[in-house]
Amino acid sequence: MAVKRKIRLSTILLAGLAMLPLLAQAQLQPWGDYPALPKPLSPGFAPAASDAGGIGNTGDALRFLESLSDAQVRAWMKRQTDFSQAVMSRINGRDALLARLRNLQAQDYSAGNLTEVRGRQFFVKPAGDGKPGLFMRNASTAGEKILILAEAGRVISFFSPSPDGSHVAVGMLSTDGRRQHSLRIIRTADASLLKDEFGAIPANAREVAWKADGSALFFPKSAGKADADNGAVWQHVLGTKAREDQALIGAGVSKSRKFAATDAIALKTAANSSFVLAEVRHGNTPDRSLYLIKQEQLKGAATAWQRLASPADKIKNAWLSGESLYLVSTKKKAAGAILKLDLKAPQLSTAKELFVASDEEVLELAVAKNALYAHVAEAGFSKLMKIDLASNKKEEINLPYPGKISQLTADAENEGALFVLEAANAAPLSYRVLPAGEVKNVEVFRSPQIGFHRIATKHLTLTRPGTDKQLSMTLLYPQGMELDGSHACLLSMETGTGIAALASYDAKRLAWLEQDAVMAIIYVPDSADVKKTSTNDGLDEFLFAADYLVSEGYTSAKKLVAQESRAGQRYLALAISQRPQLLAAVQSAGLLSEPLVADKNKKAAQRGKNAIAVTNPYQQLREATSYPAMLLTARFGAGVAPVWMTGKFAARVQMLNTDKSRPVLFRTDFANSWKTDAMADQADAWSFFLWQTGRKGFSLRP
Repeated sequence: MAVKRKIRLSTILLAGLAMLPLLAQAQLQPWGDYPALPKPLSPGFAPAASDAGGIGNTGDALRFLESLSDAQVRAWMKRQTDFSQAVMSRINGRDALLARLRNLQAQDYSAGNLTEVRGRQFFVKPAGDGKPGLFMRNASTAGEKILILAEAGRVISFFSPSPDGSHVAVGMLSTDGRRQHSLRIIRTADASLLKDEFGAIPANAREVAWKADGSALFFPKSAGKADADNGAVWQHVLGTKAREDQALIGAGVSKSRKFAATDAIALKTAANSSFVLAEVRHGNTPDRSLYLIKQEQLKGAATAWQRLASPADKIKNAWLSGESLYLVSTKKKAAGAILKLDLKAPQLSTAKELFVASDEEVLELAVAKNALYAHVAEAGFSKLMKIDLASNKKEEINLPYPGKISQLTADAENEGALFVLEAANAAPLSYRVLPAGEVKNVEVFRSPQIGFHRIATKHLTLTRPGTDKQLSMTLLYPQGMELDGSHACLLSMETGTGIAALASYDAKRLAWLEQDAVMAIIYVPDSADVKKTSTNDGLDEFLFAADYLVSEGYTSAKKLVAQESRAGQRYLALAISQRPQLLAAVQSAGLLSEPLVADKNKKAAQRGKNAIAVTNPYQQLREATSYPAMLLTARFGAGVAPVWMTGKFAARVQMLNTDKSRPVLFRTDFANSWKTDAMADQADAWSFFLWQTGRKGFSLRP
């Protein structure tokens, strides 16, 4: 009897000891206990083909969470989502922050595709009722009028004025998911709508071209449904019926000149040129093919197009002007070179080099009467170069402030150029480059600055030790703030090529900066060098930037937070697993935390432990480790990373994290009624960060 009692007491004691960690966790976690994991599936479990995506690991105790078709897994994801939403709803200040974000979003402003033709300036901006409208402004008198408002459920996707400015073609794209595209022709004199009708316009159409005399236009038309293929380019004569339109170039048009349905073809013309240029983009490849014909030689499907360039010539873009063709080529220099080709003898081998970039990337050209204006990018910011057409003299135009040129246009019959400049803390404004090189604010449109004059900016150009690679960083913070490391600092990384990699304006940033906080933005070019080391996806640059901010005293590990808004990136998962104590909190919209079956790095992941350590952040997570607070979101079908990757990563950190003051929240729209809202998601992320960095007013309610 005594023996039995001892056994019973021992059992109770052991059970009590087993409960201590759970009780301690419940006491130390003011947000409550995480939802319990479902029971593991059978040992022989293998994900269904629709669920699979990871390299698989028989020693992975959480591998059963990959089965999205399992009811228990779906129920667990729903409980995690509900739990996370309940925690977020308890953060003081979150609702006020969301209201501020929505207010700033309503005041956000960007002008679309500013174009100047014969003294008329065309641009898109919000009208009085908030709907986007196409406006025309007289450059001499500054008088403006609205030509057309976007209909309910549609946006203005593009517009193209005729060479004399008497008409403008406007693309209208539906926003209801069907992506239906229509084309309208407007007479600018009285803003009347022509009765001309057009066939199915591809959803990705971004421009049309006009004949030099304005009597006809060239537009893309799909062979089937509006989003079935890129189709061919057709000619429409104003005032005629759609059945009289003629196909000129594209898939199925000519047996002698074949194109694929994935080839996107656009025609380019110029008011002062008798030529038509066909620019062909082959799928997602950046290099284009070029074809040329004189306008008078257009004969429908029988048009004898002359081929000027193939993808091997690495042409990025082209512009017509008179009897010249200006090209941007990366064949000799990755950053790009500007070439001039005489169309009297159009052989690409005879093209003359006007400008060869060194560290800059050539993005865009505008051809004026007296000069060529080139928009180039360097270290995360725009530069504007002027190249005299007569002497080939080059000079850099002094911009009002470091920023991003979001629009550049010129009229071949006039001198100078028009451009729009913005910056991380400056809303877009329009400027004119005068013939002598001076820059003048012409206020084609006025964008509200909404308080950014109270925000200071510091631009830094850093060089990573042991390399010659430069990293551009922008710091934003309230005027008068002492950068002593005591303020929350939000670090984000902008990657990409071309204009997408430049410092853009975002009015919503003010909601973060008004919380006595700092924002650090690093710009990492998506260059060939980065692609060669794609297993890191910018990790080295991110870690270098984070270490720099801490070492220079701009912030501390207890105040540094990071946001990754694009789904399917890898660098944040790698940073968490390799340097867990570097950050106080992180937010991700879809972690790529394990290699994919189709991942090109799979072979590298299978070659050895070192390769696995680089490409599999999930497997790097360790016991007895303090991890940052995490708000992890995964939307079904968004990005390349499946939903289960984020779920597994969150579950494992919830189990391993020794810092019980740092919550790890996971939510998904998979098998849930929760739907994402961009502004609500941003308010969640920022209020989560402010809570975790101790900002007054952002504590967790009981």
